[in-house]
Amino acid sequence: MKVQLFDFYNSANLKAYNLNEIMRYQLASLDNMDVFTKKHSENVANIVCRICEYKGYNYKTTIHATMNAYLHDIGKLAIPQSILNKPAKLTDEEYKIIKTHTSKGYQICMKDLKLRPYGTATLYHHEGLDGSGYPNRSY
Repeated sequence: MKVQLFDFYNSANLKAYNLNEIMRYQLASLDNMDVFTKKHSENVANIVCRICEYKGYNYKTTIHATMNAYLHDIGKLAIPQSILNKPAKLTDEEYKIIKTHTSKGYQICMKDLKLRPYGTATLYHHEGLDGSGYPNRSY
């Protein structure tokens, strides 16, 4: 029996899912992000989508998980570009500001009915399964 290799970096993405108007609206939020964050969000979403497909999740679950991945860093819209694009190591104060992107993303999502289903993913994506992480606990 031949084992099928699964390429998590395949260029397949949500475009294959014929996005409806609401989903296109949600993803348009990414257009305001800096180039690095936007590309990172697209890469994370692509991997999540491929994992869902590999695991055989249904369409609705795959779309929801992938949209969470696309929007997980939306809070970085509220972080100053000088910090986001800083080429050097962040100061402790700048790192504290970066860490606020999770709660800022949650606030952005909760203010917009179309983004609200993804609020918890933006809030908790830096939390560890062991209780570490942020915003609730520090590393």
